[in-house]
Amino acid sequence: MNIAIATPEFVSEKIFDGGLANYTYKLAKWLISQGHTITVYLAVEENQNVEELQFENIKVIKISNKDYAWLTGYYLQRLKLGFLYSDKLKYKIKFWQRSFAVNKKIKEDNKIKKIDIIHYPHLGGFAYHKPKKTPSIVRISSSTDLCRKMGGYGSSDLQIDIQVKFELDAMKKADRVFGPSKMIAAMTEPQINKSISIIETPYIKPLGEMDNSIFETTLKGKKYILFFGSISLIKGVGTIAKMIKPLLEKHKDLYFVFVGKQISNMINGVNLWEHLLSNAGEEKNRIIYIPSQQHQTLFPIIQNAELITLPSLTDNFPNTCIESMANKKIVIGTKGNGFDQLIEDGKNGFIVEVDDHSALLKTIDNVLKLDSNTKKEIENKAGQRIEKLHPDIVLNQLVDLYKEIINEYKN
Repeated sequence: MNIAIATPEFVSEKIFDGGLANYTYKLAKWLISQGHTITVYLAVEENQNVEELQFENIKVIKISNKDYAWLTGYYLQRLKLGFLYSDKLKYKIKFWQRSFAVNKKIKEDNKIKKIDIIHYPHLGGFAYHKPKKTPSIVRISSSTDLCRKMGGYGSSDLQIDIQVKFELDAMKKADRVFGPSKMIAAMTEPQINKSISIIETPYIKPLGEMDNSIFETTLKGKKYILFFGSISLIKGVGTIAKMIKPLLEKHKDLYFVFVGKQISNMINGVNLWEHLLSNAGEEKNRIIYIPSQQHQTLFPIIQNAELITLPSLTDNFPNTCIESMANKKIVIGTKGNGFDQLIEDGKNGFIVEVDDHSALLKTIDNVLKLDSNTKKEIENKAGQRIEKLHPDIVLNQLVDLYKEIINEYKN
C-alpha cells in the first residue's frame, strides 16, 4: 500500500519527543519493513523551512501554512465576518489553514502516485479538509478537552474550545476512527456519533546499542525513583510535589529523578518546577533533573531505577508506562486512565487514585519494602504484558483495518 501519514509532530524535529511523534515514527518504520510505501506529511510553524527530507528510511515532507494566508480573507468573506475578526476567528482560521495546506500537498502527490489511504492524528483536526475520494482513518490519542481540564499545556481556553470542536468535526468526516484507549473511545463515541476501534499502541524495541553515559555520570551508585515524560500538571507532577518531602525525609538514601521537558504550568503563581523544589524544602538536593533523552540514553536510566512513578491526572495509553514495563520495571500509575489497560494492580504494577498524594506515598513505601523475589515476579509479569504489544500483533490489526476501509471504497 501507498500510505500517507499526516502529523503535527515527528522525531525528525528536535522539539518533538512525545507520544505522537514517537508513535508516528514507529508506525512508519514498521510499515516500511512490511513492504509498504510511506510518506510523512509534517505540519510545521510558519517561520520554519518547508522542505522534503529523508529521515532514516522515511520520506518526510514539511508543510507550512504560510503560503495560504489568503485563506484568512477567503473565509472572512465567505462567512461575512470581516467586521468580527476576533481571537476566536483567528484560531479557527489557523486550524483551517493547517488542514488545508497538508491536504493540498497530499492531493498533489495523489495525482502523481495514487495514495491508498491517509492516516490522520486527531490532534489538530487535519482530516477536516481530507480528500473526498481517498480512504481515511483517524487515530485518537487523547482528549484535548480533558487535557485542558487537568492543567493543559499553556494554551488559552478559547483556543482549546475552537480546537476541540475542529477535531471532533474532522473525526466525523473520516471514514474510520481508532485509538488505544478504551476510556477515551467511550468518551468520544457519542460526540462524533461513530464507533471507535480499539487497537493498542505497539512496543518496538529501539535499535542500536544503549548509551550509559548519562546514567554513569549522573546516577551511578544512587538509589532513585524515576519520573519521566512531560514535567507538567497533566502528568501528575503536582501530585508528586505534595508528597516528595515526606518521602525523601523518610528515605534518606533515596533520590527522586525527573527526566523530560518542563512545561510552563503554574501553581498559585509559581512555576511548577520551582513549586516542586520549594515543597521539598531541605531535601531538594536529592531531586535530580535531566532534560529529555533519546531512548539509547533513557533506557539505562529506567533500567536502574527502583520503580517508576507516573501519576497522570489524565492519560491515554501512555508510552512511558509501556517503555517502563518493557524494561521490566514496576510502575505506579493512576486509576481510570490508560494505565488500567496495562496494569493489574498488585500483579504487574500498581494503581492509585488520581491526585491522591497520600496513596502514592503509601504505595511507594510498600514497593520499596518488597522482598527481592516478589519484586522480581511483578517485574517479570510487567514485561510479559508488553509482549502482547508486539507490532506483528497490534499493527497487523491496523493494516487489516486499512484494507477493510479501502475495500469498502472499491465496492
